Amino acid sequence: MATMDDVARRANVSRMTVSRVINNSGYVKEETRQRINEAIEELKFKPNMFAKGLVTRKSRSIAYVMVNISNPYHNMVSKGFEAEAFEHGYTTMMCDAHTESRVTDYINMLQERCIDGVLLHHLAITEAQVRELEGAGIHCVMMDNETDLEDASSVNTDNEQGGRLAAEHLLSKGHTRIACIHGALYPVKREALTYEETFQFNIWKKRTEGFRSVMREAGLPDHYLYPGRGFGDAALTNLAIDQIFAEKERPTALYCENDFMAMTAIGVLQERGIRIPEDMAVVGHDGLEFCRIVHPHLTTIAQPRYQLGKTAAETLVQCIEKKKEKVNLVLPPRLQEGETT
Repeated sequence: MATMDDVARRANVSRMTVSRVINNSGYVKEETRQRINEAIEELKFKPNMFAKGLVTRKSRSIAYVMVNISNPYHNMVSKGFEAEAFEHGYTTMMCDAHTESRVTDYINMLQERCIDGVLLHHLAITEAQVRELEGAGIHCVMMDNETDLEDASSVNTDNEQGGRLAAEHLLSKGHTRIACIHGALYPVKREALTYEETFQFNIWKKRTEGFRSVMREAGLPDHYLYPGRGFGDAALTNLAIDQIFAEKERPTALYCENDFMAMTAIGVLQERGIRIPEDMAVVGHDGLEFCRIVHPHLTTIAQPRYQLGKTAAETLVQCIEKKKEKVNLVLPPRLQEGETT
């Protein structure tokens, strides 16, 4: 493998001059620059980015740390994140922080690897942890963090607006009694809790409040609220459906605060002989791909997941390269009509 010294000898220049050309820093005559680039091409020289990172404390790499890598919500976020990073010459690292201790481990590891920036998604990162990372020169962008941190950059979608869109759509279809199955709004006592269920309340609260605010503004009941579970839970959903059916004035529509809950609810309703949407209209939230595979296609509030990842990576790169200060961006969700309303 060719080295920088080999390139310098081939081009008859100093090693420092080769370094200036590779790093695009300092003045080099155009004729000399061309000669060096020709030597690089002839020798098929590849800079040792790891060695460079040890010197500069920069790795030209950014990380995406998420709470559960198996959650299909993250696939389009990571795709947008990687695509934008690649366009700017950065490599990416995907990290599954599925326990509190793993979060701490990654905070230490990112510092050891000289990572330049990190997207922290669906986590309960504290202000102290962000300060630790940024103190080590690692720029941070938050997404759907449990706590809004004023001094940290963030890229989010408007979860409250998403809940509003769901209610407004069902109202436009003529429904006036609309139920809502939501995630845990406060700590719950339940066997086999996943890590995210021990802290992830902020998203559900915002979606619920958006839904309720529209119902209140329309002068309609906003109390048809039933607890569910993020990844869908047949037993819990059956209990929610039992409670809906027991209502004196039974709801005719159902807003589920993510697509897993919605698809689980549809399965439970169909097992009971309930037609969708004739007997019960259903709206989900997130816009996951599987909603367009099975029938009936789910009507859902789609989040711009690819754009979220792309924007987060762009923000990190601009912060790293001193082109942008900290920002707080909110991208709008949209209604994706299917066959369930």
